[in-house]
Amino acid sequence: MQILKALVVIMGVLIIAGFAVLGVELYKRMSDPNRAAAQAIESERATPSGRDPIDVTLDVPVGSRIGDTMVLGNRVLLKVTLPQGLDRLYVVDPRNGAVTATISAGKAAP
Repeated sequence: MQILKALVVIMGVLIIAGFAVLGVELYKRMSDPNRAAAQAIESERATPSGRDPIDVTLDVPVGSRIGDTMVLGNRVLLKVTLPQGLDRLYVVDPRNGAVTATISAGKAAP
């Protein structure tokens, strides 16, 4: 019975110590002004800057026109009118310039 009491006391002390460590670590992270600056610098390095443009080539025939553009969350939607009069939608990821989806619109096949 004494062993069980000792284990309960030891586990209680460990739980309290764990919460104390978590509290101290959270306080240090929230009150450190250099941490926010370091995160901002790191995020600037991860995203392409305005000085480094990304060259994107869409696979469209000659004579196509880009009509409407729309920003949807973290994607850009481009409406391209083909020379035949059909419309095609391109979903582009602006971070890397990759075309993530192509949707063709026009007359339905009979």
